Amino acid sequence: MEKKVAFVPGRYGPSQKGHIQMFIWLLNEGFDIVIGIGSCYEVGRPRHPILAVFREKMIRWSLINEGVDMNRVSFVHLRDFDDWQSWWNNITSIPQAAEITHFVTGNEKEITAEVKKRGLGLNFKFLNPEKEMPPDFQFPYHATDLRQSIIDGDYERFTEIASSGTIALMSSIGGFRGIRQAMLESAPQFVPGRQTVDLIIICEDDKGQKKVLCGKRNMGKENFPGYLALPGGGIDEYESPFDAAIREIREETGLVVEVCNSHFEPAHIKVGGVIAEMKFVGLFGTADLALSGNQGGSSQVFCIDLDAPPERFNGILRAESDLDDVRFRSVEEVFSEGLAYQYADMLRKALAV
Repeated sequence: MEKKVAFVPGRYGPSQKGHIQMFIWLLNEGFDIVIGIGSCYEVGRPRHPILAVFREKMIRWSLINEGVDMNRVSFVHLRDFDDWQSWWNNITSIPQAAEITHFVTGNEKEITAEVKKRGLGLNFKFLNPEKEMPPDFQFPYHATDLRQSIIDGDYERFTEIASSGTIALMSSIGGFRGIRQAMLESAPQFVPGRQTVDLIIICEDDKGQKKVLCGKRNMGKENFPGYLALPGGGIDEYESPFDAAIREIREETGLVVEVCNSHFEPAHIKVGGVIAEMKFVGLFGTADLALSGNQGGSSQVFCIDLDAPPERFNGILRAESDLDDVRFRSVEEVFSEGLAYQYADMLRKALAV
């Protein structure tokens, strides 16, 4: 039997029961599914109230709660574009593009009809769940209804609409406040430009002194040469911030992070045999070029607090990529010497949480 793979892009901001029922219907129909998290950097606006890193967790939690085989589910993160053709080229070039047999969308006006009008050749079929999904899987509410229930203070309606993952994660991510602020257009927003992740990895020595893992930026760097810096770097095309953070830890420090459970917040991980948590600290961005560098943008910051002395990682740490002299330094030393970009603010926030 020919393998069927359905690509299901959407904002999922945040996920509601109808989204999960659609995924389960597709899986029951024999599809493996690729879920595209759209507007993956946008946040702080009425249509984009939740960061994509949490939108993915909400979906993962909900599907796992339904007993779904997650080997049949994958995710890609999709950024926004100013013109339709660039957006189309991007989403039809995802890493799984060659496997896609069906493109799932109910947006016939802006997608299906536009493809037909432009006479674009396709290697897949369109599938409209609003027309083809059986009544038992249909759900009368949308994510806009969910967001409005929070504005209205209607918790009963919120729990009626929200997926199990959304309900489970809202408190640990400050979701209610975030959605209210976004709907009222008073929430922090991402800064356009290079989108990155940064990692705050801390531990304590045998005297109880806090240590933070950092290195020195290469002297050839245009921005902040020779400054102390946290491990981190750019988010690749289609990559989730969480996956980017795991990759950057390995590339810049030599530490290998084993992900035990990524749908929790904080996520459960192991580093050098130490079970720990990897929590989201915040979104950082500024228009101040003295702090942002010449590429601008925002950083999604994660923190790992290791319950082990720094000596545990001797022989594992190594300077890689853009950082030299990677090691655990005392927090006092780091603040005294000075950090690049907004790293000092990131570290202060992580230590205060």
